[in-house]
Parts: sequence; structure tokens; C-alpha cells
Amino acid sequence: MECNVGLVEQKARVLAGLALIGVGAYYNSKPLAAVGLVPILTGMLRWCPVNAAIGYNSCHSKTGNYGR
Repeated sequence: MECNVGLVEQKARVLAGLALIGVGAYYNSKPLAAVGLVPILTGMLRWCPVNAAIGYNSCHSKTGNYGR
């Protein structure tokens, strides 16, 4: 899997996922909290299948080695 999620987008995804989990916990909504795992996982892996499907790449590394 080649990196297609940049560092700024990674941080935004993880924060959005944590927010969804927090809102789901506040309102006692397990499905909403479960949906919050998706942006966290895509942010941590730095690969998103939706970005890959539409050809969007915010990762500025040309080698695809996750910015290392």
C-alpha cells in the first residue's frame, strides 16, 4: 500500500475519529463510536481506499515509504 494520506490529513483524520468516538460515548451510540474507528485506522495506516479509488494523494513522498 502506497502512502496516499499526508501528515496534516493524518492528524485531522485521527482527531475526527476521536471526536466521533467521544460523541458516540456521550450519546451512548455504539454505531457512531464504531464509525470513529475508520478515520483513525486510515490515518494511522496513511492509506485510504476512497483516496485510492478517486486518485487523490496528499502524501508528498514520491517513494511511497510513508514519509521516512
